[in-house]
Amino acid sequence: MTVVDASVAVKWFIEEPGTEMAAALLSGPDNLIAPALIRVEVAAAITRKVRIGEIDNKEAEEACHLWIGALASGVPMLSPDEENLASAIELALQIRHPLQDCIYLALARRTGSMLMTADPKFAKRARGCYAKVECLG
Repeated sequence: MTVVDASVAVKWFIEEPGTEMAAALLSGPDNLIAPALIRVEVAAAITRKVRIGEIDNKEAEEACHLWIGALASGVPMLSPDEENLASAIELALQIRHPLQDCIYLALARRTGSMLMTADPKFAKRARGCYAKVECLG
């Protein structure tokens, strides 16, 4: 099993550096899992790209529609945030990193899964307390 964070999942729907590597995860042998938080984080990342002028409204609407479809088909499988929150709080304080990211890290640690992120700063900090962390690129 591989835990994917929103920085990876958004690349499935928006062309940006690392898109090919992120797409390879979809066709790979591992089951993909994420905390339920990812539902909002990916949609927020897509709509943010409109606000900063990287994509237009139509592209964002299409990407969000595809994201909702992926979620409906079970990709990634979702884990309730409540199962990881207490551990994520401890991790956020320990590695001095945002709680939202640490929910992904807590899920990976709890399940013994690889954590895949596209955020090099998060990957570096997370490796300080969990060895199974990879960064796209």
